[in-house]
Amino acid sequence: MAVIASVDSLVDRPISESDSARVVQFVFVAPSAQSVSLVGDFNNWEMGATPLSAGPAQSVWTVRVRLPNGRHRYAFVVDDSTWARDPSAPPAAGDDFGVPSSVVTVTGSSS
Repeated sequence: MAVIASVDSLVDRPISESDSARVVQFVFVAPSAQSVSLVGDFNNWEMGATPLSAGPAQSVWTVRVRLPNGRHRYAFVVDDSTWARDPSAPPAAGDDFGVPSSVVTVTGSSS
């Protein structure tokens, strides 16, 4: 199975002046996948917490997640069994679950 993934930060206004969260779009290409989930330190690495939606061709999977400013570790889980890091993002140092993960850094101001 060919797997290519990317994370693309979207500019999004905070909910309030004190809110530092931003929306991040995660994109994963997995043509033969039946399901894809996003797991990370922001959802306690729960497989069912953040499922991605398949596009019309059923090969590009996406989800938008509101994340606070900071550094976040994450990975994709394909068909509830195969963990994959995002090759377009920096790898995380060390492996929390014995599998590679990636890092996304969220920054931005409320301006």
